[in-house]
Amino acid sequence: MESERLTIQPPPPGEPWTEDRLSNLIPYEHEAQEFKGSGFIYVKATGQLRPDFLDNLSKQVSAFCNAGGGRLFLGIDDVGRVDGGVPIDLRHNGTREWLEDVLPGTVDPPLTSFDVHEIRPRRGESEILPDHAIYVLDLPDSEDAPHQARDRRYYLRIAGKSRPMSHRHVLDILQRRHDPDVAVASVDPYGQPELSEDDPRGPCVLLRLRTRLRNQGGVLAEHVGLEVTLPRFAVNSACRRRTLQEQDGTITQSPGNVTFFFYHPGPLFPRQEVIYGTVWIAVHSTNVDHYAAGRVLLRWRVFADHAKFVTSEVDVSAYSVVQRSLRLVQDRLP
Repeated sequence: MESERLTIQPPPPGEPWTEDRLSNLIPYEHEAQEFKGSGFIYVKATGQLRPDFLDNLSKQVSAFCNAGGGRLFLGIDDVGRVDGGVPIDLRHNGTREWLEDVLPGTVDPPLTSFDVHEIRPRRGESEILPDHAIYVLDLPDSEDAPHQARDRRYYLRIAGKSRPMSHRHVLDILQRRHDPDVAVASVDPYGQPELSEDDPRGPCVLLRLRTRLRNQGGVLAEHVGLEVTLPRFAVNSACRRRTLQEQDGTITQSPGNVTFFFYHPGPLFPRQEVIYGTVWIAVHSTNVDHYAAGRVLLRWRVFADHAKFVTSEVDVSAYSVVQRSLRLVQDRLP
């Protein structure tokens, strides 16, 4: 595999960050996602900011912005669970405003593009404490990379961790961006699961997964293709039919796999993000054991002009909507 990167971007307009949206996160860290418990930013016993917070934050910011971007979550532990959150008033002007003020200067050269999202407790039962919030730091790929951290070192996301960069990595970043840099920004469940009890094999739930493509670099991508591969047990005939009805594409099958290919109908401009590549999957009586065991992988490759193709994967069985669908089918089995 040529890249293990999973890139993710801010939610579409009209779909803000909420506590419910947090529940749909893939519950593990990877190159574009890092969880930090609330103890990363403040000392719970005293309610005071940790003295080393900005130094530690600087390393994370350097790593994400040098490696294609990603998200840093504050108030979520290493296994993706909300730990109560971060006080909203760590500084007199509010924690969110303070983070927005300090983020640019945590690296050199300073950041020019980022977002800080504040997720307050939802009404009723909530895992976020009153007067606390989860903070999502959206750190995009940077045209000004490489960025140096406060300890005068450069960092990179490697195997889901922020690690010091070698001299070769620094040179590689300085010389890159001659070709388009197009990647999958996210693969998210979309719409409501559809339960059918008419299948002769037993109950079946169909789910739709929507892909977002993003041109992360500064070079126009004239020709873009997306290849999506799923296990055959997850794609029944209804899934194949619906997938090809929603957008033009081709389908090929190999032992154990089904592969769809979609050619984007137009160029992608620098920093442009589009919804493209919808696939359907099925949870039914004959494949529940696969979903229950986990590691139901959706793999993809992205092709853009003469750039080296980008490939990665996501475990769709980890999505909460897939887990709910699995329980729905299991409850209806004899």
